[in-house]
Amino acid sequence: MRRVTVAEIMRETGLSRATVDRVLNGRGHVHPRTRAAVEDTLARLGRGEAPPPVIAADIALRVGRGMMAQMRDAWQGAGLTGRFEDLYLADEDQVLRRIEDLCRDANRPLILTAKNSDRLTDLLREARGRGKRIIAAVSDLAPEARDAFVGIDNRAAGQTAAFLIGRMLGDRPTTVGVVLGNIAFRCHEDREIGFRTALRAHFPKVVLAGEAQGEDSADLTRNAVLQMLKDHPALGAIYNVGGGNVGLLDALGEAGRAGDMLVIGHEVNAVTAPLLRGGGLDFAIAGDPVTLLAAALRHAFPEGAENLREIGLLDFAVYTRFNLPGFAHTA
Repeated sequence: MRRVTVAEIMRETGLSRATVDRVLNGRGHVHPRTRAAVEDTLARLGRGEAPPPVIAADIALRVGRGMMAQMRDAWQGAGLTGRFEDLYLADEDQVLRRIEDLCRDANRPLILTAKNSDRLTDLLREARGRGKRIIAAVSDLAPEARDAFVGIDNRAAGQTAAFLIGRMLGDRPTTVGVVLGNIAFRCHEDREIGFRTALRAHFPKVVLAGEAQGEDSADLTRNAVLQMLKDHPALGAIYNVGGGNVGLLDALGEAGRAGDMLVIGHEVNAVTAPLLRGGGLDFAIAGDPVTLLAAALRHAFPEGAENLREIGLLDFAVYTRFNLPGFAHTA
């Protein structure tokens, strides 16, 4: 075994000197996948083996802070090279500028979560015409703007939320509310549609009476939910199709409804897991971000004649404070 330097490990893994040092010297908290990447690289370089082939791709995400951290962690753990673009709360012009820059190189696939818009569709259609491979993740894009979509069945997720609320509230007249993100996100639109149609079909006594526009922002969600509760004080449950759950629970606390409101949201991560543990968020509907990234990469780099569907739907589950998944504790 030859001697391996920290610099070599940094170059191979893309990790910082401080992170590599923590692994090698057993100091501080390091994610298990990060530790495994360093240890595997150390062993391989010590044996004089050639590095594995580099997978080059880019990813651009307009998702909440909790999921952003999970996806970044999964990206680093996968040993990828390429740009990781954080588009959190970026407006359309900012998103378009950064996506246009990423599309200059037609040889690198792009994994993308963004709002649907005519301008984005035009940009991505042109890039695909030059050979750029576009994978929509989490939220679907217009069919001509992407090669494939990977994510959960968002309409089924909304139906699941309706089922939980209908069964929990019982067979009695009740009003409920929904916190909307932005229908330009196909996932938000599909969740809302699934929620509304399932209530009408299976729980006709449960009436969707209130709407709050949250835009995935904690502050906007808080203010919108406070107004919804003022307009509809008898609500028995709230379903949040997007982010901003901290603001939602803050509003319930201010309105004195924190203890008697059934609340259902999405994703399980560093933001929502404490809300589940604390009892403010009763149920969270989520899939595994590592599985999501792996599926996106399979579509970004299809092998030979691999028969991948244009739409790859992933499993999701309903989580409570009693069955938090392992991915809740990442990032």
